[in-house]
Amino acid sequence: MSKKGLFIRESSGLIREMGAKHSFGKVLALIVPISAYYTLIYSPALPSANWNIGIVIAAILALPIFFTYLKLAEYIPRSSGEYVYISRILGPIPATVQGIANIFSTPLLAALLSQIEISAGLAPAIQLIGMVTHNYGLLNLGTQMLTNPTFFFMSTAIVLFLMWIVSILPPRHMANFMFVIASLQVIGGILIVGILSQGMKTFEYAFNSISKTSFQTLYSHGLSYYSPLANPLETLIWAILMMMWLFIWFFAPSYFAGEYKKASSSLKLGMVSGYAVAAIIIFGLVFTTEYSMGIPFFNYVSLNGWGSSIPLSASSGYIAWAGIIALSSPTLAIIMAILNLGLQFVAMPLSLAIPSRVMLAMSFDRILPEKLAYVSPRLHTPLLASSIVLAMSMFYEYATQFLGFEVSVIVLIGILFLYQFLLATISALVGGIRGITGVDLKKEERRKLIFYGGLGSAILIMATFFALWYATINSLYASMVIGIPMINYLVIGLIPVAGVITFLTSKFTRKREGIDLELLFKEIPPE
Repeated sequence: MSKKGLFIRESSGLIREMGAKHSFGKVLALIVPISAYYTLIYSPALPSANWNIGIVIAAILALPIFFTYLKLAEYIPRSSGEYVYISRILGPIPATVQGIANIFSTPLLAALLSQIEISAGLAPAIQLIGMVTHNYGLLNLGTQMLTNPTFFFMSTAIVLFLMWIVSILPPRHMANFMFVIASLQVIGGILIVGILSQGMKTFEYAFNSISKTSFQTLYSHGLSYYSPLANPLETLIWAILMMMWLFIWFFAPSYFAGEYKKASSSLKLGMVSGYAVAAIIIFGLVFTTEYSMGIPFFNYVSLNGWGSSIPLSASSGYIAWAGIIALSSPTLAIIMAILNLGLQFVAMPLSLAIPSRVMLAMSFDRILPEKLAYVSPRLHTPLLASSIVLAMSMFYEYATQFLGFEVSVIVLIGILFLYQFLLATISALVGGIRGITGVDLKKEERRKLIFYGGLGSAILIMATFFALWYATINSLYASMVIGIPMINYLVIGLIPVAGVITFLTSKFTRKREGIDLELLFKEIPPE
């Protein structure tokens, strides 16, 4: 087979049309600050965790992995992220495992994010606007989204489809959409921090004015889920969960690295600024949550709810928490609701676009059918691969809501830790030791890869172990975090098996076609 015939074509078909602001938007698209609530709700199982220390530890733990991705994206600016790094450094089998993990888990994540969008974004925002404007039609609409299973499914499916439309737009337009929504969320997150920073007396007064059960009663009940004496182990577990849910989601720009102008500088500027802004807002949200309502109240209510006398559900997150205070100022409440209603409007398009880029890269390497490498000349996106991702996400949407298919989000993130992030950091470590084919690395650059890759790998292994192991000694933690163990462990175990089978099948098929699949992985794929 001639060298020219290694790849399906000489160019990926993707266009360089994005810049630093788009990289910034993609980081904020997945590190959604007000998603902090969805990790804080695990707090009742960790009553002795110190939030202030834990949130700082979480941000620090993620940094070595962050810098690993920053360097790999700089040295190998190709779309599809870890797949290219892993395939060109560790080889085709680990890369196929990573690809399969991404293709099957990320559409599931998109489906789960659509459900979070309704329950913590769109529905409570509509409810809040309905309450302050005395529009009971809007209030009822938001309530039906949350309480009627058929209405909830239809809402999530419509949102998922609309975000898929965004995901197949020309990359520049998709990135502009995400930058605008992410910017609104930055403003919205800051506004929530400002509202909650008014303190416990303000929150207590606002809560008591609309609730039949007093703030102090619920706070007193919550003392059984709280210890003022910090426990180092619980603080570490709490920090790991915060890292897994929030701080580790900076990788999105690397999946589109081949679509950036001046990729090295624009990726670096966008990723660093995005991570810094997200971290500052997350710190503010965590600190003001503790300051405005106290950990005992939060822990009790996040576990048991605050009763039905308040139309806004406690499980609706920060729009509901800050909304209680904002009710006294209709204009403020409406502004806050609008700014934050698109909670996952940026994460969903990415969760749908990312696996399509992985399919494109794997088909370029002839592991998947060549048709998946088709890039629409008008949209500049892998349209066929994107359509398959949509079908998978819609199936997951139905299965998770009606077929009892329950996979814990933390377990899902653990899968990405093991088969995506960890393989990427190991790739950096190995690449630093023996070099990367086709990339001229200086001595200092190789040292950085070894340092960040080695430290990042150790952190990922430690984090995954502790996050799963702690379920064996804490039953409340296990029930809240792990979900149904058999389904979760089955998913974790089947992914590498599926990856190995996929590669061996492709290798056998290509050999019959006269193609040596191994030769493809000795070169960086074309731009």
